[in-house]
Amino acid sequence: MKGATLPILFTLLSLVTLATCGNHTVTDEAWFDVIVKDLKGKGKDYRGRFVIALFGDAAPMTVMNFASLTRGYKRAGEVLHYKDSPVHRIVPDFVIQMGDITVGDGTGGKSIYGEKFNDEDFILSHRSPGWVAMANQGPDTNASQFYVLLNKARWLDGKHVVFGKVIKGMNVIEKLGELETDSNTAVPKNDVQIVDCGLMNIDKKYDIKPNQLDSTKNLM
Repeated sequence: MKGATLPILFTLLSLVTLATCGNHTVTDEAWFDVIVKDLKGKGKDYRGRFVIALFGDAAPMTVMNFASLTRGYKRAGEVLHYKDSPVHRIVPDFVIQMGDITVGDGTGGKSIYGEKFNDEDFILSHRSPGWVAMANQGPDTNASQFYVLLNKARWLDGKHVVFGKVIKGMNVIEKLGELETDSNTAVPKNDVQIVDCGLMNIDKKYDIKPNQLDSTKNLM
């Protein structure tokens, strides 16, 4: 009887592996250069770069939108681009929010599919600092705004589509998370901007290893 349970155990483990296959497969990498104006006095700016691994197999529609906005998307004479948009909201020990490419104060945003697009399956979790998800105003209201976690926030699972993870420059994210903000609006008191952004050239897809999923160290 004991011998019979061993193959069953292996079968169950295989099914779990197959079920999660591709969930943490990196299909693209997006880089962002940010500036914090006058952080250490007039004319003394802080500059940094962070890189986000995108999980296009787990959230293909969301990643296509995000990657397109990262490199710049042209449509009918309009250019949609994260470049030159602000980091408009910083909640200490919670999130850093950005990506309002139309208004800049958190009330705007636009996707490559139109004003809004629907949620995909909530496959990935707000499991630890550095994970990236779409900001929204309720179900099926994704546009261009996104946020980076400063802490685990699993209570957001099922409400926001998680699609990426910071794999380099988490120290930059932590620096932004320490900025002084308005206590009522969470708007940073310094001007914080995405000055440039784009996609890295990766030869092929690769998987984030299980022991790297909650790491805040550079993975590249």
